[in-house]
Amino acid sequence: MPQYIIAATKEDYSAAATLFKEYASWLNIDLSFQHFEEELSGIKQMYRLPEGGIILCKEGEEYIACVGIRKHDSETAEMKRMYVKPSHQGKGVASELVRRSLQLAKDCNYTSLVLDTLSTMIPAMNLYKKSGFREIPAYYHNPNKTVIYFKRTL
Repeated sequence: MPQYIIAATKEDYSAAATLFKEYASWLNIDLSFQHFEEELSGIKQMYRLPEGGIILCKEGEEYIACVGIRKHDSETAEMKRMYVKPSHQGKGVASELVRRSLQLAKDCNYTSLVLDTLSTMIPAMNLYKKSGFREIPAYYHNPNKTVIYFKRTL
């Protein structure tokens, strides 16, 4: 049975960075416009309580999924880097990560949660819509023409 934790230890953040890298490789797009390398080197500062966090999913001793919540502005959090290893997709892990992300954002006193995804990621978009997110105009510049932005009030 999967176990969900909020990153707190050096090991947790290291596992999150590894999953973030796997996610970037899986996406197969250049994330340098998002300052991805700086994000990895400052992962503990960018994704930590009380302004956010990283939710990790473990099965046994293996980290299989993650999602990050970070401050976008004083009222809005941003969901980033949601990733479930392909061998564990289709088992409800992503749905649970979204549910826990919404709760974490609420616990951090945000009133809304934003995210972006690619139009080719149909299962992800369906999950976000099912979870109450709605499409919105861009909240930051992304050079990828297939990006779609979402927001949910908490």
